[in-house]
Amino acid sequence: MASAKDFARLEQINGIARYILARSDGQVLSQNRNGSTEDALLFASLIAHCGVKCDAMATDMSGNRYIHLSIERESGNDLLVFSLGQFYLGVFKDADSDRQTVIDNVIYFLKNLS
Repeated sequence: MASAKDFARLEQINGIARYILARSDGQVLSQNRNGSTEDALLFASLIAHCGVKCDAMATDMSGNRYIHLSIERESGNDLLVFSLGQFYLGVFKDADSDRQTVIDNVIYFLKNLS
């Protein structure tokens, strides 16, 4: 399993404003320094909740795992949630970044984690 230090490399991906890695119970495992700890706890709970619900829906849809959930926000700082088994990665993209490019870069990053 990758360490929190490995996830810190997410900050190097263009278009990522913030990331939070959370357990399925909403506990923060890793995050970058953008934002307050209180915000991270609230967002981690939301990220885990979304991820758990998507996993449950995937089970209902013949077990096909979902790749990501995208929540479009009026600000442009969309929230992208990726399922990593027992963990969920939440990524807030920069408002001026292309969503699909950020998604592709995060998927590439996740596939190449050691």
